[in-house]
Amino acid sequence: MVTLGPASIAVGDGSSTFGRLAIAEGRIDAILPVDGECDLRLPEGSTIAPGLIDVHTNGAAEQLFNRDQGNAVPVASREFARYGVTGFLAGIMTAPWESMLHAASEVIEAAHALEEDEPHGARCLGVHFEGPFLNPKFRRVHRSEWLLPASERGAKEMIDACHGGCLMVTLAPEIEGAAEAARIFLEHGVTCSAGHTGARYREGMLAIGLGFRSLTHAFNGMPPLDHRDPSLLAAFIQDRRTLVQVICDGFHVAPVMIDILHRTLAERIVLATDNMPPADSGYHIEGGVMRAADGTIAGSALTMDEAVRNYMQYAELPFARAIVAATHAPARLVSHHHLMGRIAPGMRADLSIWDAEYRVTGTMVGGAFVYNALAATA
Repeated sequence: MVTLGPASIAVGDGSSTFGRLAIAEGRIDAILPVDGECDLRLPEGSTIAPGLIDVHTNGAAEQLFNRDQGNAVPVASREFARYGVTGFLAGIMTAPWESMLHAASEVIEAAHALEEDEPHGARCLGVHFEGPFLNPKFRRVHRSEWLLPASERGAKEMIDACHGGCLMVTLAPEIEGAAEAARIFLEHGVTCSAGHTGARYREGMLAIGLGFRSLTHAFNGMPPLDHRDPSLLAAFIQDRRTLVQVICDGFHVAPVMIDILHRTLAERIVLATDNMPPADSGYHIEGGVMRAADGTIAGSALTMDEAVRNYMQYAELPFARAIVAATHAPARLVSHHHLMGRIAPGMRADLSIWDAEYRVTGTMVGGAFVYNALAATA
């Protein structure tokens, strides 16, 4: 057993306590009183929180899951650990069909290989397909010639390519075949997330009734929240069975709208980065976001720890409440909340350690450090 602390402990349900944390065999054993021995004594002002989970990221450094496929997984695993991330979904964007399926298969194979080793970084939890079942009018940087009508057969091929590791699919619920494809995904435990969609409120309610439980990058890739003819965003805000993902960088969504989302959604907000490394020389960071050559926003330059700090600022939240949107909420989104996302006995010891300024100083996966800035200052 290893004991660390004393520190503030952000549990992952919005509450916090002060004490020590006991870890045994890769799991959280107990939250202990503040007085007692510590195997690892943390600097004054430290906070221990669950590890962060990013459900929408396209790669890391200069590696893309679409292009670099399995080779991108260990790179992302190490890179994300520096920002407190202990779990992520590898995003496969719209591409030629066979290329998407091959990339997903290679990612899952690489993720399994990492699981067999001692932890060196964040876990790749599975695949998130963003496309190709999208509305062409709201495709953004997804190339129109690669978009496809949804179908049961396509859904089955995506699931088979992932060998049990397909955890989320972003699709437009109003396009041809979407309902049939969604039923297949849902039968296999895949989270259906509405995105790149022109759906209005009524279509959003129908999608939720079918089983959609998530909305991808709220406000982006969908119609605006009009007061007379609201988009499906209104449906996902209104229905408490859903979770709403948002890119909290201050550019994709204005800070005041983040605050309004928090006031209406509270614990149903999921922070996601949609981080996009440069796909080629035509992509560049401008105005705080990644843009294609024509200026279209392709993704963010955000990291998960930045998203948490931004959320604290924009919604005027204490850390213990803000962290829920990056830990327990995304774990619920992909049905991993029984394993991770909270600090409680029996949960995986996937943890992030923060200093008094809420900068990540350490990341633990299965109770082992995969990033440790504390060692350099000890």
